[in-house]
Amino acid sequence: MFEFLLPVWEITKSFIMFFKPVLDFIVATKIPEQIDNVDYKGLFTNAWFLVPYISMLAWYVYKQALNSLIIVVLLTGSWAFFGTPYMEGIMAQDEIALEAVLPIVGGACAVLGFIIYRIFVKSD
Repeated sequence: MFEFLLPVWEITKSFIMFFKPVLDFIVATKIPEQIDNVDYKGLFTNAWFLVPYISMLAWYVYKQALNSLIIVVLLTGSWAFFGTPYMEGIMAQDEIALEAVLPIVGGACAVLGFIIYRIFVKSD
């Protein structure tokens, strides 16, 4: 009945298998665990991180790259927000409280919408 989808399935399977070595590399190097174990306070008090980060922000200000500066500040602010006690309190008895997630989804949509607006509509 769906024989016409067999070529599509084969193309999809070959496309996914093309990225299998990359996925195997990510799993072998334990990148997701490394991201989960980042010491954020240590990161933002480390001069080896802060000097290039502040230099990048200063370069964006110097070059007047407002879109890039806004995107970096929004993403950094979002990343910092995910470490707040509000985010830790979302899980209640091993379940996600829906009323606590909806403001986060709304905020994420607003940030993403603003970034898309700055890139595509109000670009320099």
